[in-house]
Amino acid sequence: MRIETTLIILFSIATAAAIAARWIRIPYTVALVVAGMVLGATHLIDPPHLTHDLLFAVILPGLLFEAAFTMDVDLFLKNKLAITALAIPGVVVAIVIAGTGAALAIGGLTSRTGFTLQQGLVFGALVAATDPIAVVALFKELRVPRRLATLIEGESLMNDGTSIVLLSLLLAAVSGAASSTGQLVLRFIIVVGGGGFLGYVVGTAASTLISKIDDAVIEITITMITAYGTFAFAEQAGV
Repeated sequence: MRIETTLIILFSIATAAAIAARWIRIPYTVALVVAGMVLGATHLIDPPHLTHDLLFAVILPGLLFEAAFTMDVDLFLKNKLAITALAIPGVVVAIVIAGTGAALAIGGLTSRTGFTLQQGLVFGALVAATDPIAVVALFKELRVPRRLATLIEGESLMNDGTSIVLLSLLLAAVSGAASSTGQLVLRFIIVVGGGGFLGYVVGTAASTLISKIDDAVIEITITMITAYGTFAFAEQAGV
């Protein structure tokens, strides 16, 4: 089956799940999970292969842009300390818990199975920086306090830098390569600070340009370029 046909079928199923969710009054995200489990268990559709290019060029930019675009900036700044605590020490704690749990479950903290604690922590670094899009969508449906949604969204936009730096450290430890604390701190500043600076510069320029234009087509085009072009440039720059 061609990938275009597969995607159309999947979008159709997602639409049907949304209608069913509204009819039986359950969260849309729950309906999507159930539909995905059914499709995965029955193998009715061959899923498209999730490649790096598909994920980073098509899926992630739009999702991240939408999350940042709809965020309450004033509320984000008021809760910046709590968000920072969740995005840095919170991610470290999540990595330790996930990594230790994986090591205990698979290797028992020994190398008998070839899966050690260090490797478990690498796994923890890979999965700790989760994306909360489904959770935030559920929050909107349940009308939870806006501050809670802002904490979750803000943390998700900042946690990548922490996880990337810690993953680099853990990979270096597993492979036997040495990385100084100063190098890791610098990399963290570049990843998080560079990404934030790039986003601020491009976002400010795009907002200024759009404010001077009264043409929906051009505004949409600039918005698409801002969302996808900034992501692509940041990826190439390593931020």
